[in-house]
Amino acid sequence: MEFVAVDVSELAPPEPMTVILTALANLEQGDCLFVTHRRQPFPLYEKLTQAGWAYHCQVHSDEQISLFIYRQTEHQQFERHLNDQNFQSTTK
Repeated sequence: MEFVAVDVSELAPPEPMTVILTALANLEQGDCLFVTHRRQPFPLYEKLTQAGWAYHCQVHSDEQISLFIYRQTEHQQFERHLNDQNFQSTTK
């Protein structure tokens, strides 16, 4: 699984959602989008699940999160990677 990184932590709304959705539209099969953000993008989560994406959020502080977005069909592949890395968060 390859990771494509985007940093939206300095962008004002609605730019983070636009950047993330554009990056997902260009994401190749088997890849994962790695997003650096300053907060959890709650409005994005419902859009992701409706469109067949899954996500994993890792909260570092009140102003920094890491968000991994991947296809729901690649959940097992992501879980294997997640277990190898020992991330401590909830996957949806």
